[in-house]
Amino acid sequence: MKSIAQNLFTICFIFSSVNIFAQAPDIEWQNTIGSNNYDFLNAIGQTSDGGYIMGGYSIGAISGDKTEGEIGVDDYWIVKINAAGTVEWENTIGGYNYDKFYSIEETPDGGYIIGGHSLSGGGADKSEGNMFGYDYWVVKVSAIGVVEWDNTIGGTGNDMLYNVQPTSDGGYILAGNTDSGISGDKTEARVGNTDYWVIKLDEDGNIVWQNDIGGVMFDYLFSAYETADGGYILGGYSTSGISGDKTEANIGFNDYWIVKLDEDGLVEWDNTIGGTGTEYLYSLIPTADGGYIAAGISDSGISGDKTEASSGNDYWIVKLDEDGNITWQNTIGGSGSDLLFVNPVDQTADGGYILGGYSQSGISGDKTEANTGSWDNWILKLDDTGNITWQTVLGGSSGDYANAVEETADGGYIIGGFSYSGISGEKTEANIGDADYWVIKLEGTGCFPFTETCNGLDDDCDFAVDEDITETISISAAGATTFCQTGSVVLNATHTGTSLQWKKNGVNIPGATSSSYTATTKGNYTCETSSSCNTALSSAIFVNVIKNPAAAITAGGPTSFCTGGAVVLTANAGAGLSYQWYKGATALIGATSINYTATVAGNYKCRVTKTATGCFKNSNKIIVTVPCREANDLTEAAFSIYPNPAKDYFIIEFNAGELNNAEIKITITNILGEAIYTERSNLISGKLNKTIPLNNNIPAGVYTVQITSEKNIISKNI
Repeated sequence: MKSIAQNLFTICFIFSSVNIFAQAPDIEWQNTIGSNNYDFLNAIGQTSDGGYIMGGYSIGAISGDKTEGEIGVDDYWIVKINAAGTVEWENTIGGYNYDKFYSIEETPDGGYIIGGHSLSGGGADKSEGNMFGYDYWVVKVSAIGVVEWDNTIGGTGNDMLYNVQPTSDGGYILAGNTDSGISGDKTEARVGNTDYWVIKLDEDGNIVWQNDIGGVMFDYLFSAYETADGGYILGGYSTSGISGDKTEANIGFNDYWIVKLDEDGLVEWDNTIGGTGTEYLYSLIPTADGGYIAAGISDSGISGDKTEASSGNDYWIVKLDEDGNITWQNTIGGSGSDLLFVNPVDQTADGGYILGGYSQSGISGDKTEANTGSWDNWILKLDDTGNITWQTVLGGSSGDYANAVEETADGGYIIGGFSYSGISGEKTEANIGDADYWVIKLEGTGCFPFTETCNGLDDDCDFAVDEDITETISISAAGATTFCQTGSVVLNATHTGTSLQWKKNGVNIPGATSSSYTATTKGNYTCETSSSCNTALSSAIFVNVIKNPAAAITAGGPTSFCTGGAVVLTANAGAGLSYQWYKGATALIGATSINYTATVAGNYKCRVTKTATGCFKNSNKIIVTVPCREANDLTEAAFSIYPNPAKDYFIIEFNAGELNNAEIKITITNILGEAIYTERSNLISGKLNKTIPLNNNIPAGVYTVQITSEKNIISKNI
């Protein structure tokens, strides 16, 4: 008779074999959530308490799971469920017209930030009227869904918000598109018919900066995330050629258009990616290696950047490096239409990716399972190079549409979308209305004998799950943690666990998931290590960034003068400042006062240093030019002044030869470069004989007489 241990080994070996052949995980639970009408779910994510937050828009009255009636034509509807899928609370938020929800994220205070666009005026939950057409509508709610503030942002056209993400400074980044000109909140003119419109908000929802980005045609932005360097990565699609902010021509009708911004919202680079057909990019997220993963759809054949043919509309997944170059790509589809939309991709703890969309295809191409209804959820797991690990089709007898997917803390997956199906196929609950939210939780997979890992399973077959597993982490600085602006310090983490997340002031730094992080801004930095079942947070290191002093220079007179002239350049004053003047890249010996007198041509700047800290900043440049020559250097003209010295008057004689009857300008300047006399006169047969009377108010001294013609500037001292 076999022992219990032998039997357990056999069971675990069977599970291990299944995992090797990459079977799709089973459904752990599912929930149909809705009202008596239409409810469309667009976003879902796991929350810090292990539950889930979801959102979409609803047309339903009080019925089913909905405890509030419709406010307008359709409203934002957010629902919080626990780890088992049971509704904890829900809230209907809206104005009196159309309110379209697309994005929700948990915030550091345990609340949520919500984004979409609204046609509603002021009233109900909406504290501001719209400008005209659709406007961005951002709503902040508490941990129990109570509205704390909202902000309507737009111009006089249509402004459609699709994505809102928290940023490491406690604010938010908004991504959408606009056809508004300068109006309302919009401070920049439109480039084309429709442009990307990205907006940075502070923690209270006030606009910090904005940027209208586009070409001359149609550009639609769906995704914006903060990057490890403090900038932002934008993803959408474009019909524009080279124009405006777009530096590359389109390959097909629509192409993926990816734009990298710096921390102030200025464009650093852009990349147009596509084939000769049509591509729609709906999600672009940073990845652990510092690059990006792009998820959308394509109907292009092999052409342009596309290395695989499509069979109709297919999933098109493109991996990019940190500079936007393609690392790999995969066209995934069957013989029908296969679509990804809104929030379709997430990077997984193993470095791979989970995709969630919906398919009309039968068994064909990459699709190994038949549909139950007209459209079914099609979920795929990819490895870190884009190869399919497993896939599953989930649906009922009608239409089922997955719009969001995310890996969960237990190694499983949460899928959110909406369904028209009753009890059929994989759907175990009847619909309440015409279309309902449909949430599906997939289990983690795998059982490997003898070695216990954090995956929610009994790997060592001892009837205990993830026992005695803890994580540890510590961080250290590789240099000084106090430095001037433009400086940095590398922070290093020593840890257990399978993944890392650096934080600044308690907020995740997007893309900062490696063992080292280069800190360039002031704040408290920590690092969290996690496995699928446990986490640990390091102690904090405070990085102090000392502000550089202001640095600006001004000219005390004209910066263009003749030989023998000069201009006094002055730097800004301030307590505890020191100065070093430069001509080009060369420090001027002894030029260390607040003023510098420039007598020769060149580019001048001043380095202003705060003596107490050693922090410095280079000023703006002032260009000094000496365009004219002394008269005795000329061979093409005769120029004389007499009497010299003069008392009551002096006479200018000038022979310009070939200039004939041209107009000239006579200017007399003092030693400070200030003009005390200006007159225009005409040459007669190329000659000038001009008597200049002297005003008794002119003090004695040396002056420069300058004659400017269309060919020369010449001068002579008197």
